[in-house]
Amino acid sequence: MIVRKTSLRLIPVLLSAGCGLVTLSCSPPTRLEERPSFPIPEDADVSKAQPGKPGGIFIEASPGEPNTFNWLVAEDASSASFLGLLFDGLTAYNPIREEVVPALAKSWEVGPDSRTFTFHLRKGLTWSDGVPLTADDVLFTFQCVYDPRYPNRNAYDLSVNGKPFQVEKLDPHTVRIRTPDIFAPFLRYMSGVTIMPKHLLQGAYEDGTLLRAWSIFTAQKTPQAIAGSGAFRLHSYRPGQMIILEANPRYWRVDSSGRRLPYLDFLIVKFVKDQNASVVAFASGQTDADTIPPDDVAWVRRGEKIYHYTVYDRGPSTASTFLWFNQNPGRDKSGKPFVTPYKLRWFQDRRFRQAISYGINREGMVKGILFGRGQPLWGPESPANTKWFNPRIRQYPFDPGRAEQLLTEAGFHRQGDGTLADAEGHPVSFTLLTNQENSLRTAMATVFQQNMKALGIDVRLQFLDFGALVTKISDSFDYEACLLGLTGGGDPADGMSVFMSKGRLHQWYPSQPAPATPWEARIDALMIAQLTTLDESLRKRYWDEVQQILSEEVPYIYLVTPEIYAGLRDKWRNVQIPKIGSVVWNLEEVWAP
Repeated sequence: MIVRKTSLRLIPVLLSAGCGLVTLSCSPPTRLEERPSFPIPEDADVSKAQPGKPGGIFIEASPGEPNTFNWLVAEDASSASFLGLLFDGLTAYNPIREEVVPALAKSWEVGPDSRTFTFHLRKGLTWSDGVPLTADDVLFTFQCVYDPRYPNRNAYDLSVNGKPFQVEKLDPHTVRIRTPDIFAPFLRYMSGVTIMPKHLLQGAYEDGTLLRAWSIFTAQKTPQAIAGSGAFRLHSYRPGQMIILEANPRYWRVDSSGRRLPYLDFLIVKFVKDQNASVVAFASGQTDADTIPPDDVAWVRRGEKIYHYTVYDRGPSTASTFLWFNQNPGRDKSGKPFVTPYKLRWFQDRRFRQAISYGINREGMVKGILFGRGQPLWGPESPANTKWFNPRIRQYPFDPGRAEQLLTEAGFHRQGDGTLADAEGHPVSFTLLTNQENSLRTAMATVFQQNMKALGIDVRLQFLDFGALVTKISDSFDYEACLLGLTGGGDPADGMSVFMSKGRLHQWYPSQPAPATPWEARIDALMIAQLTTLDESLRKRYWDEVQQILSEEVPYIYLVTPEIYAGLRDKWRNVQIPKIGSVVWNLEEVWAP
């Protein structure tokens, strides 16, 4: 588990012979001897949490490593998690109060048109390297986002029907942002917009290398070159081993006694791809927090009193797990189709997709993989997100007979050996990818393979490192089917790049020049409609219809959602566990006696 602030984005016992999880033999720092003392910002935010004691190290394990420290190109959960600790936005989202709160901006006003927002930055803000943080950095950030030389998903997310926001500087501490139309989640979106330091990145912006700036090589070789505004700054990064963050001595928050936050000296994240090893490390006292898979809950709970930790049941996960077929009709640079044409015809047939869904034993997955701690999932929202969940969408209970009927209607037939073939005699087979680090996904893929075999379909499984998998599904499109998931739990607008046909994360066929189907065009219209009204009941109606269309067309075949359990050492104070998000979302306030 990576501890991080709530954000809007779509994550073996020994890691190596030289630096193991058990021994921490790489000798990370044990304490910060003396923090540099710098003037407290004039408009510092005062925490309402119980004042604590400075010092201490928080240790955890993560299955994934960051792919970049550059917000513009970060599209994976691991990168976003670390960025959320190093950088802040104009606003923040408090998951306990479930509301937007001030961050780098101490306040704002909304114009009578509901499209004009005037932000007032805190006076005295600086980057972690001491350079003042001003309105120029905000303007620079949006300039980078909208520059066509630097394609990034934020340009799409921070626009309305293709039109960008207008951003202007009124004075060094005041910024005005106008949206081209009403943009319902605007203030919440601002919590996910990482303000970037102009003084460090302008050179890369001007010479065309911006998207290559602040790579993992930068973090490894010169971590001090990355300056942020968050509670922590980068101390060191050892690929395949660990990342160490240290307290930012220029952070803009203080406690009620005037002491600068965070209390922690260091946050150490060890990279552990094997989830079983990660849980063992937590249960044996080597890490301070972890997500506990449903199948491990029983034995981990037996150690609560002995090893002084608590396992918290947080109810249904907001995350969605699903599989999809590659429906991209494009070709690679050599002219070869991304998908074999006859297979593309299968994947584009709704009856084929519905048949596959009926052929999946989700209840079996819940019982066999989640030990009963979960439930089938039929759409993009889980019951955890009560505000936006639509319980009336189409469901696909396990029904091999109905699956066979749909396949027959679509022109498929059984051959003499029991295998399924299409009308032209091609045996039905495809390769399914998922990431090898996630044991629940690999288990679900294995059950899926068995379910499909009963229908005469040959599914070949390929478990890849997450980075290699992302390259296949996002860049080369050299794949047939994939099983992954999204974190979920936010606002419908968070899914614009997933459900809009032009979106980069519209996985079954991303970045469409125009909607490929009438139902995708309808979803486009509904997503724009929900984005541009402040009427919550209307937004709910539009999003309900999107969920209904997705359940009928099944471009994503949703699987199951587990109950979520989190383990945390009892020694930590100021912990507030929200319904959704990280257990220690407020890590800057956490301390130990």
